[in-house]
Parts: sequence; C-alpha cells; structure tokens
Amino acid sequence: MEHLTDEQLVDQIRQGEDEAYRHLIERHKNYIYTLVYRMVEHRETAEDLTQEIFIKLYRSLIYFRGDSKFTTWLYRLATNVVTDYRRAQKRRPHQTIVDKLKGWFGSRDEEPEAVALQKEQQHTVQRMLSELPDKYRLILYLYHYKQLSYQEISEITQLPIKTIETRLYRGKALLKQKWQEVRNHEQAASGRSAAAKISE
Repeated sequence: MEHLTDEQLVDQIRQGEDEAYRHLIERHKNYIYTLVYRMVEHRETAEDLTQEIFIKLYRSLIYFRGDSKFTTWLYRLATNVVTDYRRAQKRRPHQTIVDKLKGWFGSRDEEPEAVALQKEQQHTVQRMLSELPDKYRLILYLYHYKQLSYQEISEITQLPIKTIETRLYRGKALLKQKWQEVRNHEQAASGRSAAAKISE
C-alpha cells in the first residue's frame, strides 16, 4: 500500500480497508504532530490532539471530495481541532518551550564550530518565535518549515492570500526587530566587558 497515493488510500478506507487507514496514519502522523506541537507548545497535549485529529479524520473522510490535495485538507482539519482546543483553554497560562522550533534554520552538514554557533543562534530564534502571536507563528511555520505556497496556506487557514502575505511580512519584521534588539544587547554587554578589562 505504500505505493498508493493519499487519495487512493482514502478510497480504500471508504471501502472498509482498515489497513489503508493505518498506512495513512503512518504516512502523516509525524507531520501532523509537528504542526500541532508548534501551535500548542506542549508535548503531551500535542500527542493527545494528534490522536483526536486522526479519529476525527476517520469520521470526516466522507467529506473529502478531492477539490484540494489531501494534505491540505488534513492540515486544515488539524488546525481547526487545535483552534477549538485553544479557544477552550483560553484562560490557561501560556507556556514557552524553547526547543519547539528546533531544526527550522541552517544545514546539518556544517562544520562542528558552525553547528555550535548555529545552535546558540537557534536557541535565541526559538525564544523569539515563541513570543510571536500565534497568527504570525503559524504562517511562518507553514511557509518556511513546511514550504507551502500562499495558496496552500490559504486553503489550510481559510484566510485570503493577501492576509497570508501581510502576516508573513509582519511576522518577519517582528523577528527582525527582536533579533536586532538581541544583537544590540549583546554588543552593549560586550562593550561593558571590554571597558571593565581596560580599567583593571
């Protein structure tokens, strides 16, 4: 069944093939978990919601008509489930998970020294991303990490393409601003340290 497309697996599931459903889950569970985790910032919650999404998927396959790619339809279903969860948990304190965006930036083939520096920068970028409003963070994730087009993001989020473009632009601008603030702080700290050594 691994050679079958998502749409072919869906057809088999509709015909009562449980094995096809298992293959569909195996094919997409890691991507869905990662998407959910980016949004809820908590591993156990992400695992629970991922299970809920695939249960809802099974019940909702009758509504999949093939008007868009299956992955786009599945991502939209996932974001809807997470959105409902977040609305229900609106009063819950926000948690910052600094490792939640690991792997977004850089290449794994770099030299050890570069990798060490990259990890330090990743830590900073991850913290900055965690501070962004959800509406910017999700768009940045879908565009840069999943490398989806504006049209695909629009279908998933049910937002106009112009809104996608605006949020992507503003999200990048906020990141750039936060990054510059961090760099300025580091440079100021370095300057103070150098001045202290000179005065010794």
